[in-house]
Amino acid sequence: MKKELLSTLIISLIVTISGCSTNNFNSPPDNIKNNVIKENVESSLAKTLVIRFNSNVNQQQINKLNSDIGINSFNTISNELKIVKIQTKSQTELNIIKQKYIASDLVKYAEQDAKLSLFPYTIVANSQANFSVKADGARPNDSFYGLQWNAQSIDADKAWTITTGDPKIVVAVIDSGVDPDHPDLINNLLPLIDMLDDSGQPDTYVNAGINVDYAGRDGNGHGTHVTGILAASINNGKGIAGIAGNVKILPIKAADHEGNTSASIIAKSILKAIEKGVRVINLSIGGPPSEGTQALQDAVDLAISKGIVFVSATGNESNRSASFIEKVTVPAAYPGVISVAATTVYDKVANYSNGGTEVEISAPGGGGKSSEGEKIYSTWPTYKTFEGYRANISGPYTTLSGTSMSCPHVSAVAALILSREPNLTGQQVRVRLLSTTTNIDGANYDQDTGYGKLNAYNALVNNTNDKKIRN
Repeated sequence: MKKELLSTLIISLIVTISGCSTNNFNSPPDNIKNNVIKENVESSLAKTLVIRFNSNVNQQQINKLNSDIGINSFNTISNELKIVKIQTKSQTELNIIKQKYIASDLVKYAEQDAKLSLFPYTIVANSQANFSVKADGARPNDSFYGLQWNAQSIDADKAWTITTGDPKIVVAVIDSGVDPDHPDLINNLLPLIDMLDDSGQPDTYVNAGINVDYAGRDGNGHGTHVTGILAASINNGKGIAGIAGNVKILPIKAADHEGNTSASIIAKSILKAIEKGVRVINLSIGGPPSEGTQALQDAVDLAISKGIVFVSATGNESNRSASFIEKVTVPAAYPGVISVAATTVYDKVANYSNGGTEVEISAPGGGGKSSEGEKIYSTWPTYKTFEGYRANISGPYTTLSGTSMSCPHVSAVAALILSREPNLTGQQVRVRLLSTTTNIDGANYDQDTGYGKLNAYNALVNNTNDKKIRN
């Protein structure tokens, strides 16, 4: 259980001092469905084999085994973990080759790649109501700050009297990419890394005379929205205020314009983030646990072992009003990952938010149902995206809801903590976040909101890491 692991971690630390509502917008209407892309993704996964060799195996042994099996080329996912990816010609060939690798004592595992995706989310025209600003917090001069109920919900305005983030802190946002020229993001963006392109997957939307290439930028809009919540420039006199509006973002594109990706692409994206020296990884992407996600878990484990704060959304497949609560997706369910559920403007768990023992914390994700109140206002691409074509929405700002929106709030506060205390380990930051929450349901821990709702101010001023957390 993640709760038990956390309790053990807290004791160790004391001695020595881990987008998106129920309307499925990832399934387009028939009149603009991009069938070619969907078929290509499914076909590719059915023919992609991921192999991890044992740690004591050398390259000469790997090359000989590949040659003996008849494999002449492969894509390296990780030299450190000895993980490679092989593209076969068919599902039948994959199954045959897979058994040959499994039979070798040089191989730790061989698995068919698994599909992951952006979580379903709702997108609506800008209709937020202005909220009154509290007197005891900072008031940034960003023109749409009055729409950001979510910032005040986590006491970010009070936290900003202490810090708005240090540009030396880098957060990786592994998502659908970002609008690299967005006026409210451009000053905080490092050059985008396109791991989708690196994996040989195009990102072109083709339909009814539309032919748009989204290589090197966000073709969906999801990644740009997530990035804005986290680190839109603060006090620049325009747009919104990012929760950590002065830190740097490393945007890693890992999903296409429809939100499709795979476990191997996400794993390689995580490894790229490690290579670039980031302090925090934000991942608002997931899927059900399956045989094909072992390489993903290995990459997550490596990131956490290197002191990176790993934050991931729990998923949005629940319908709590109908008494249906879906399990937490991976990688949010993995030990050591800070798994984030969603709350509404009314401080209630959102109807769509997945739940279970793996939930660690909650943060504003906005309402999925109309009765749940406002959504989250953030940045949106300045050009037409796939979702923009479908919903006729254009940037540079819009409102979305989902655990994908909750996740960057937590990543941002982790970055604020590290801005003040850069020598903290990733696990110390995790404990700090979970130990300084606002209790919104009367319980110390529950499977809906975890240890409570994120509180940015408390996380900065309470630095003992010693709040007792229930087993």
